[in-house]
Amino acid sequence: MNAFVNIAIYQVIWFVCIRYGNIGGMISLPLLAIHLILSDKRKEDLKTMGLLLVAGIIIDGILNVSGFFAFDPPGFPIPPWLMVIWLGLATLVHHSLAWLKSRLLLCALLGALGGPIAYWSGVRMGAAVFNWELLPSLLVLAAIWASLWPGVMYLAGNADSRKHIRQRRRPAGHTER
Repeated sequence: MNAFVNIAIYQVIWFVCIRYGNIGGMISLPLLAIHLILSDKRKEDLKTMGLLLVAGIIIDGILNVSGFFAFDPPGFPIPPWLMVIWLGLATLVHHSLAWLKSRLLLCALLGALGGPIAYWSGVRMGAAVFNWELLPSLLVLAAIWASLWPGVMYLAGNADSRKHIRQRRRPAGHTER
């Protein structure tokens, strides 16, 4: 998949969900379908989407229930529109961000910067409210994303390695179904 198309789809999903909440989430679902139709790594994308959806529900759910932030519109443990953003984020892993799979320190740095910036942007656009002061909120998110993003990319890279090894072991003429 073209990296620019991949990034564009995710950015539209993020913006529409932040701007229009649950309706934006519903509007964005066809974009996820388009990504999967265009993807040459559909199986890997679906696995990563499942992983990040669960991670997002747990991480943002704990932060939401603990009062760290609140969403508009609310949801328990997180609103549906936020689940769609997590699904959209997963579409980047095997495409436009695939080059990061073996660069875990860079993943930590980019996670520490990108995660908090995304949440802060969502807060500035009215999709959420930090219930803590800004700097401590951003530092907590930086710590979470500096751990989460390298883990996601490590798992994705390991999955790629296992697939490559399985393909090398196949007898000649065997194709994967």
